Amino acid sequence: MKKWISIMLCLCIAAVGAAFAETAAAEKPAAEMTAEELFQAGLDALNAQDYGKMAEILQMAADAGYTEAWGALGDLYVEGTGVEQDYAKAFECYLKAADLGDARALYNLGFMYQYGKGVEQDYGKALEYYQKAADLGDSWSINNMGYMYENGLGVEQDYGLAMKYYQQAADLDVPYGYAGIGDLYRGGKGVEQDLLKAGECYKKALELDAGVSSELQEPLNELAAAIARAGVDAYDAKDYGKALEYYQLAADLGNAESMYDLGLMYYFGQGVEQDYGKAFEYYQKGADLGNSGAMNNLGDMYENGTGVEQDYARALEYYQQAADRGEAYGNAGVGELYRLGKGVEQDLIKAAEYYKKALELGVNAPEILQDAEELAASLRQAGLDAFDAEDYGKALEYYQLAVDLGNAEGLRGIGYLYQWGLGVEQDFDKAQEYYQLAADKGDTKAMINIGSMYAYGFGVEQDYSKAFEYYLKAADLGESAGFASLGYLYEYGLGVEQDYDKAIEYFTQGAEQGMPNAIFGLGDCYYLGHGVEKDLDKAAEWYKKALEAGYKPNEEEETHLKDVLGDEYQQK
Repeated sequence: MKKWISIMLCLCIAAVGAAFAETAAAEKPAAEMTAEELFQAGLDALNAQDYGKMAEILQMAADAGYTEAWGALGDLYVEGTGVEQDYAKAFECYLKAADLGDARALYNLGFMYQYGKGVEQDYGKALEYYQKAADLGDSWSINNMGYMYENGLGVEQDYGLAMKYYQQAADLDVPYGYAGIGDLYRGGKGVEQDLLKAGECYKKALELDAGVSSELQEPLNELAAAIARAGVDAYDAKDYGKALEYYQLAADLGNAESMYDLGLMYYFGQGVEQDYGKAFEYYQKGADLGNSGAMNNLGDMYENGTGVEQDYARALEYYQQAADRGEAYGNAGVGELYRLGKGVEQDLIKAAEYYKKALELGVNAPEILQDAEELAASLRQAGLDAFDAEDYGKALEYYQLAVDLGNAEGLRGIGYLYQWGLGVEQDFDKAQEYYQLAADKGDTKAMINIGSMYAYGFGVEQDYSKAFEYYLKAADLGESAGFASLGYLYEYGLGVEQDYDKAIEYFTQGAEQGMPNAIFGLGDCYYLGHGVEKDLDKAAEWYKKALEAGYKPNEEEETHLKDVLGDEYQQK
């Protein structure tokens, strides 16, 4: 397991410095100082951050035969502190310290040979120096011997010996010893693969030295992710106890996704007693590491006051953080606050923007889809209100937002604006395009509108057969206007063979649904004697019902009404 040589300065000087902390050399000329006093003077210069002086004095201490000074000088040349960085000179200094029996210098020589620092890379030489240092009890050398046997560097690969040396290093509290054992269990090298044991070893390594996480980031992340996946598999198998164990270990290794998963388990009480406080705690940990799902769920807890005091401002904060990271449900959360005016001024347009993004990101929770549908309906209604106020530009804006959320009626509304040139340039092709999109979503009134365009030749060649086709589709889906329109086509033989019986059948179906046009059509049949015996009393009865239902007759139809209802129609 690799430990960078750049940390040797602080290890070497701190270890030796502690022995001299209370025996600072008295102020006197360097020429009169003993080797130990010179070394202490060098440490004093280090504390004063006078690195040039430190290097000068340490060289004097080394020349005076002080072993630790040679090792410290080697560190200075490695770091380039107080001297120009020079691995070759560092090697020379370490070699002199090693010749004087310094174990740490032996380790550094092994390290330099292992990684080719200042010398030609030579795994055999590296192992030789590590062995010498290990014989003097140097725990880091023992660890690195494990690394070389694990990876077959200068020796035949031997997982058994790797485990032996890693274990010895771990017993001496070398964090990389634990990490090495963890690596063997992670990969099933010489042992049965065991992610839990691997995780526990890496966890111990982190407890001994948090810096391990930065130097072993890649294998640590891979292990944590593998343990997290094992947790997901256990969860899917409904083995919540095992899932909890895996998630907890992965979380201890810094896996944000597992922190989120732990939050979920505590939130829903799966494998543990339900505990909103614990759920919040794990969501917070996951959020602090950038997990967007955890941020979203914190937003949800604040929005609903679950385990915390209800706080819409905090809810918005966390939802927004999640949304900014591309979290579908975070976008839905922000949209919900704007839709209902929770902690913010109600704003359907902003709400629609966020819900649209949520849908694009694949949100599929039924309750959120329902909320989006309700918002779309509200936007469509806002479009109708704007239309009634003759603000056609605003109507178009609202209709489009409704369409963005999948609302078919909004498509029909846009089609209507294009058909009649309201707020936009009249464009029959676009009108039909929007009507067709709405019809494809099952909007029966859009089918009626397309049929009417063919029936009256709006932007297309008049074609009653096409009109019949669309009216029939609408009628088959229960659209009352479809029944009325089919009745009219059959009554007058437009696009179909004239058939009064079918006309009456369709008019009756529409009338039963309260459709004014269908009711009037029945009145016309009795007035004209189409398929029934002419009966002005019955015609009058149906005409009155049609007017009461809101029917607005054309000029020709008004003559029928006047003929049947007389002064009574004039009063109406």
